[in-house]
Amino acid sequence: ALLAVFAAAHGGATGARVTGSVAYVSGDRPREGVFPLWSVGRNVTIGLLRRLSRSGFLDPAHERRLAEDWRERIAIKTPDVGQSILSLSGGNQQKVLIARAFASGADILLLDDPMRGVDVGTKRELFRDIRREAEQGRCILLYTTETEELQHCDRVYVFYRGAITEEIDRASLSEERVLRASFAEAGALAV
Repeated sequence: ALLAVFAAAHGGATGARVTGSVAYVSGDRPREGVFPLWSVGRNVTIGLLRRLSRSGFLDPAHERRLAEDWRERIAIKTPDVGQSILSLSGGNQQKVLIARAFASGADILLLDDPMRGVDVGTKRELFRDIRREAEQGRCILLYTTETEELQHCDRVYVFYRGAITEEIDRASLSEERVLRASFAEAGALAV
């Protein structure tokens, strides 16, 4: 479902219509997230190279300032954004990917199981940062396989075989309800 939204935002025919800008964060850091040969800073700013360029030339000082700003804002644990991204823990690598999405300025952030392989403390920090971005008006769509992470959501949509089986607001959210809806045919449960 997240990739369909991303495709629709970029002109793909998916049956969905997206009117805002979109950023995607993969939960599979090694395969779809980090650029392993690049620095922490370049991994944050890669999507912004046009904005960081003047007359077709990259402004390295501006790029570094932006990367440092995001390092501080979401507490990426590295003494220098010039270090290799592979020098970071998995949780801090994931912070870099989320910083990249935040820095993009996208209206809609698609987070595809972003806490996979992330320690509890880093999860707490990232959910705080995600909540802050949502409070500033960004739409956050989160896919997760961890039911305890759903407590951070305002609304939960449960899918079964590609169709929504239930919509649950935060006040009505329970693990039992999510599990029941996870194995129900679309339309079989009352909302």
